[in-house]
Amino acid sequence: MKRKMWFTLLLCLLLIPGALIFTACGETEGYQLSELRSDFNAIVTKYDNVNLTSDERIEFDYSIYTYQNEQYFTDLVNSSKPYSHLNNFYNKLFDNSLQFIYNYINRCSTNELDVEREKKNELKTYLQEFDSALNDVSLNTSLVAEILRFNINGNMFNSVCMNRLKNLFDSYDDLYLSVYNITDCLSDIYFNYALSDYNFDFSSIDLDQFDANRVANILDSKIQYNIVCLTRDYTERKVEGGSLSERLTTDTNGFPTVGPDFEEYQIKVSQVDRTFSATIGDEINYSVYKQDFFELSIKLYNLQTILNNNYDIYIQACQDVVYSRVTSDINASDYESLCLNVIDNHSYIVDEYNAVLIDLLTIMENI
Repeated sequence: MKRKMWFTLLLCLLLIPGALIFTACGETEGYQLSELRSDFNAIVTKYDNVNLTSDERIEFDYSIYTYQNEQYFTDLVNSSKPYSHLNNFYNKLFDNSLQFIYNYINRCSTNELDVEREKKNELKTYLQEFDSALNDVSLNTSLVAEILRFNINGNMFNSVCMNRLKNLFDSYDDLYLSVYNITDCLSDIYFNYALSDYNFDFSSIDLDQFDANRVANILDSKIQYNIVCLTRDYTERKVEGGSLSERLTTDTNGFPTVGPDFEEYQIKVSQVDRTFSATIGDEINYSVYKQDFFELSIKLYNLQTILNNNYDIYIQACQDVVYSRVTSDINASDYESLCLNVIDNHSYIVDEYNAVLIDLLTIMENI
């Protein structure tokens, strides 16, 4: 009996180092990127009022709120301001903020990329923050539905209803931010680990050495990322902070529209949200447009470099001020004014970047 116990103890001791090694390896590897897509989908599908469409896009579902077989919330969203701002404005911005994730999350959902443990764990943290922010929007949506149900035979535009709707609008601030954080981390993984030399300096070579495929093959990823940048710039300067939500839910001889600046933003997005042929690079190489495409590629490199070099400063400025509040504050500090300038300068470069993308796409469509 003692001999058998001794053998069992010895066997346990031999197994312990192996267990320790396995645990250490797991901790060293960090978050498994192979689980990224499934984890992201699991977050979205856990909420009753959030759907993942057949093409894996996120949509809020107001049809689940019914009374006497009437979809009262959906009816308001489809027909009446300010409820219509949910789909026409807040959800549209949300969808655009997700463009890079929609298009490139699958390519990064693999353990084949040699990404540092800290970067992978950072992505996991951002997924958790996204889950929390989506939960807040989901909950606020249900709270609006609840007060609407209570007032279904009365005034669904009273101050109590508008206060809950404003809270719902404001909860999108953190949701946008959580998506931007995921996008920043995911784009870093894609551009710097899945690709090689994504921001090549074309001014270092001659025209006869230039291959348009080097630009065309990664142009869509830059387009999708810049759509997110345009969206972040717009929400940072126009949406975050509560002044817009207050205005949209205040009845002053009728509820107001969002304003022309949103239409301008949508035009910028629509101008670059285009597809192109997989063979377009070769076609440009043998066309009269190669010189122009080459020069635009150098411009794109220069703008990308500026954005990369100043991005940390921009993020810090966004964290330190609420743009809409500081712009209306005559007592703003010198530092707050400096932060506004940083945000405005970033906005200008993003617009210039978008303009170059439009010019590149125009050449591609003229081939």
